[in-house]
Amino acid sequence: MERDMALETSRLERKLAQLRKKSYLSAELIDLLDEVSHLQLAALPEAEVSLPPDSALALPEAVLQGVSLINREDFPFDPVQAEQLLGKLVAMVRKTGGSLGEGAEIVARALYAGDLTPDELFRRFLDDDTAFFGRWAERMQDAPRTLPFLVMAAMGPSMEAAAGMLADKLPDVKVQPVGTCPICGSMPLISSLEQKEGFRHATCSFCRHHYRIRRLVCPVCGEDDQKKLTFFTVDEEPGFRVDVCESCKTYIKTIDFRDLDRVALPVLDDLDSLALDYVAANQGYRRATLSAWGF
Repeated sequence: MERDMALETSRLERKLAQLRKKSYLSAELIDLLDEVSHLQLAALPEAEVSLPPDSALALPEAVLQGVSLINREDFPFDPVQAEQLLGKLVAMVRKTGGSLGEGAEIVARALYAGDLTPDELFRRFLDDDTAFFGRWAERMQDAPRTLPFLVMAAMGPSMEAAAGMLADKLPDVKVQPVGTCPICGSMPLISSLEQKEGFRHATCSFCRHHYRIRRLVCPVCGEDDQKKLTFFTVDEEPGFRVDVCESCKTYIKTIDFRDLDRVALPVLDDLDSLALDYVAANQGYRRATLSAWGF
């Protein structure tokens, strides 16, 4: 389906305007996310992705039992576009200065010297090689997430495009049997309540696929005992709630803009609701994934 880029750009700009009202988010950070988001949005329809043959995908009956359609390490993306975006993103972040800019400078030098290559970075990211990224984090201790942020941002547009193509190969089911992404098996980044009935949907932390999940079940551990599931809200953050599970002590933020004139963009809504992460952490809960920006 052809994307309405004018509409998507308008939605993005409305969301960024909302973020600029947050006193705890610096103008410099929002300016960077503004540039990155517009770069990614423009790249999305230009991505050229080749899907694996159907024989390499999980069988429909397996997907219906909670098996992901494809493994993360085999996820398709556009390596040419990702390499081009990586160069642009490194240059963009270097200009910001500060600890993040210094981290990008280290990455730029490593790429120039051949200590890092785009192909290696993309493979390490698909393999979720935390040890590799951990070693590089030690070189940029003031901004340890700089490298995975750059890699994820560079691969993001073509991975999202691939997820849209792979979604057409999913079996027809209204509600997923488990909370993980039916395409790649990753944990959800954030959830949302939609339509007047409040159907619960999740956005994948890896490929950004948007899928419906069971409302009264923990998407992390599958707990469905209502006595162990609860949520809380904060008056200063209308439109968001935090769903918590006493069994696994995790939480997931949930968007509920049904009664508000607000645009929902899950990747940026995760940042918009950052204050709730601090509240949940102070209450002893942990989130199952990093933020949408790798922070």
